[in-house]
Amino acid sequence: MSQISSRRVYAFLAVGCAVLVAPLSGCVALLGAGAGAGGATYVASGGLSDYQAYYPVSLGQASAASRAVLGEMHISYTGNLHKKENEEAIYGKTTDGTKVSVNLQSPSAKVTKVEMGVGLMGNKVLSQQFFRLLSQRLGVHATVKPPVFHN
Repeated sequence: MSQISSRRVYAFLAVGCAVLVAPLSGCVALLGAGAGAGGATYVASGGLSDYQAYYPVSLGQASAASRAVLGEMHISYTGNLHKKENEEAIYGKTTDGTKVSVNLQSPSAKVTKVEMGVGLMGNKVLSQQFFRLLSQRLGVHATVKPPVFHN
């Protein structure tokens, strides 16, 4: 085997191994990064295309409303986790068994960032429905940037 063809074989093996190992190492997020960059967040006509939004409410209000909305969407509650005093994660499953997570982070007493994840790659339609219902339940509009409060 010549030196050039052996390099090609090794290069092919290296690429093949990287492709096989990527899903196991969490690098799937890198594959979705390009798609996420193209799907920039927008708020128009009450729709959010991204999977996160800010609400001018407390963590407790956002948490209670999120759990109610998940129930309304027939997503069964499987548990929650208080990561820190100002962070909470709510877990559920869709009727087809897909895992759902709602992460809440409150940078202040009056603002909560809500992120929704569905399965490994997300579900835009389900996420948009969640954020629309959450805004209705809270009676406030979501924003893509933290709201500014003046004292």
